[in-house]
Amino acid sequence: MSPSLQEGARLGEGKPSPCPFSIESILGLDQKKDCVPSMKPHRPWADTCSSSEESVLKYEDYFSPSERLSLKRELSWYRGRRPRTAFTQNQIEVLENVFRVNCYPGIDIREDLARKLNLEEDRIQIWFQNRRAKLKRSHRESQFLMAKKNFNTDLLE
Repeated sequence: MSPSLQEGARLGEGKPSPCPFSIESILGLDQKKDCVPSMKPHRPWADTCSSSEESVLKYEDYFSPSERLSLKRELSWYRGRRPRTAFTQNQIEVLENVFRVNCYPGIDIREDLARKLNLEEDRIQIWFQNRRAKLKRSHRESQFLMAKKNFNTDLLE
């Protein structure tokens, strides 16, 4: 081995030199002695949210309550949340009538409902999922109440 390689090998025997692209630095494991991470972790979703919310709070006095609510909705959309769908009474009645006939409508029926009710097909699919869950929950509760009633009458006899 050449003298320069031997010298390099001796230098490398200790701790490896900190590299900003090492696994330890990416995971934030290369902390300094005072237990403070050497670099702030990169979280663009957190940076965007906090700066957006701070800007809303900073200019809160300049917006009316309705404008603040609208701005808050827009910011929540940027955080990955879709605005909640508000179904009209007519839409709910039609969906309930279809549910009584078929609680598992196929894609064709859902797309037809979407066109007629002016909704997105995936919102209709979610509505049916939630409605089936509600039916299952109410069935389970009624079974529990029936068992409780039978248990109480058996104790009284």
